[in-house]
Amino acid sequence: MDAQKTNTLKAQFRNPPNRYRTLQIIHNFDSFGTDEATLRQRVEWLKATGIGGLVCNVSFKDYMRSEEQWRIFLTGLKVAEELGLHLWLYDEEGYPSGAAGGLVLERNPDLEAVGLVRKVDADGKPRYEVQRMYEGTHCTENVYKKRRYVNLLNPQATRLFIEVTHEAYARRVPNLGRRVHAIFTDEPSLMTTYIRPPAHALPALPWVEDMPAQFKRRKGYDLMPHLESLYTDTGNYRGIRCDFYEVVAQLVAERYLGQIQQWCRKHGIASSGHLLAEEKLMWHVMYYGDLFTCLRRMDIPGIDILSSDPLALSAGNGFLVPKLISSAAHIMGRTETMSETSDFAEQMSGKRATLAQMKATASLQYLLGINTITSYYPDPYGATHPNNTEQRRTDYAQYNAHVGRLSLLLREAQHECDVAVLYPIAGVQANFYPTTLSMYQPHPNRRLNESDDGFVNLCRRLLQHQIDFDIVDETAVQGAQIGRRQFRVAKERYKALVIPSTDAIHVATLQRALKMAQNGVPVVMVGEQPRYAASRNESDEQVHQLVQLLSRRAQTLSADDKMIAFLRQAGCGVQVEPASPEIWVARYRRDGDYLYCLLNLSPQDRRCTLNLPDAVRRASLWLPETGEVRATDVEHVALELPALGYALVWGEV
Repeated sequence: MDAQKTNTLKAQFRNPPNRYRTLQIIHNFDSFGTDEATLRQRVEWLKATGIGGLVCNVSFKDYMRSEEQWRIFLTGLKVAEELGLHLWLYDEEGYPSGAAGGLVLERNPDLEAVGLVRKVDADGKPRYEVQRMYEGTHCTENVYKKRRYVNLLNPQATRLFIEVTHEAYARRVPNLGRRVHAIFTDEPSLMTTYIRPPAHALPALPWVEDMPAQFKRRKGYDLMPHLESLYTDTGNYRGIRCDFYEVVAQLVAERYLGQIQQWCRKHGIASSGHLLAEEKLMWHVMYYGDLFTCLRRMDIPGIDILSSDPLALSAGNGFLVPKLISSAAHIMGRTETMSETSDFAEQMSGKRATLAQMKATASLQYLLGINTITSYYPDPYGATHPNNTEQRRTDYAQYNAHVGRLSLLLREAQHECDVAVLYPIAGVQANFYPTTLSMYQPHPNRRLNESDDGFVNLCRRLLQHQIDFDIVDETAVQGAQIGRRQFRVAKERYKALVIPSTDAIHVATLQRALKMAQNGVPVVMVGEQPRYAASRNESDEQVHQLVQLLSRRAQTLSADDKMIAFLRQAGCGVQVEPASPEIWVARYRRDGDYLYCLLNLSPQDRRCTLNLPDAVRRASLWLPETGEVRATDVEHVALELPALGYALVWGEV
């Protein structure tokens, strides 16, 4: 990068432009005031806390019905624009999105979410009935409001939702596409999973009237004779379940997210938001069939992070969520990702996150590939100064500057990693069947739980050994461009493929993995090897034969030190000395240079040395905490990372 660009970037790093800063989520401009002067005063105050924009909507009061609320909203929008704030829209009255505050079902009650439930007659024979899904589901157990919900598998429901919501904004906001960057959809999901099961609960499958016809068209055989295989281990249940949940995911992607994406693109707006419960693979199957299939229909794929305890996120499942979303963006060639971030979990226990925790939570997400934060932190912000509101506002300004600096450097950077980890959703689909248990209880199928937990632990182990990775689904593997000792998906180049423990996989995926191995790409199979085809239309015997061939060229290892050593020998990962499981690293390229992100996930200070590639001529240390940039040694960058501290190292080539 030339000197002029470097100087400009350094100046922006000290004071990031609005488009890189936090977007504050606000739902009710009328809570600020009803006249322009009062609204301006409040929005100016918000801007003074260092935010860069708003995610906003017409007020929840008399939602979509009140002309007065539309007037207030349009005034607030005008004021925000005049103050230079970046704008997104939020598409619902609360959540989950799709209901339009109940207006969709008011207009057509037949669009309500339904499930196919299994009942057993007195003679012990099962029968299947379609019923409306409400009690004990996310409809009644979300924090916002208990209300009946639409069926995401029904395209008419989304058409009516768009008509009531998106078209209303388009009619009332002139030049909508030039004024609004993205539209945020919040936690749409299928309502056939119980959170707090009622006494009369029955096992339920996602359903829509034309499901049999859609299944027959997409899979080539009749689903109806095989319904029992979706509830019990009967017949070729693994292949049938994989086929069924693939169709479910395709319908959610096409009929909900896809329709919204098409409308947004037609109006020059990006579609964004997040789905429900991304932390466990089992929840992906329950709520939308397959996360990656759905994310392909988001222009800015997103998540929510409800805790601002970075140590809990890294030790639990929370860290996996930003990695899933950024991986999907990478293999789709997307450049922007979003996280709705808050300390909701801490608030529920009567606490608030500290400024240090908030910054480290943002740093963790940016290291894992998020590059836009939509904030649900409420006013007053944070807990570092509980009795001093003004100081807490000052803290929030520090947080927003920290986020802006990370976005500035990373949103336009190209992620680089050496390892691709297969998204093993087929193994979860193959072993999943609906129950009347809560989503928070372990599934009765032991193999499913082991696969789910093993995948999370594998991903964490790689990060703890400074081996960054992308999670790639089977579609990406099947479409990869395979070269000598590497393969490419979109702009990402990988040196190795890791296949986590799974008992089901598609034949075409194994064929591509075998070709990778034949071309010198290291392939690692961790734990249980695939034995079953992830479709009734494919052959278990062919899976067996391909695994046998692949085993002769691949490594079969546990997710332990031997796997790490093997990947290291293959040139994977970043060298940090001394190596520590508490220091996580990611690598990017920007303007031809190297950009490294390092985070100390420890309550103690840590010292380490980062070894840069030989091609690096000059190096500098960029500190998002202060906006400072320092020159540093080229060969061995010595870092003193404070507890929960973050640094970026720029290596000029």
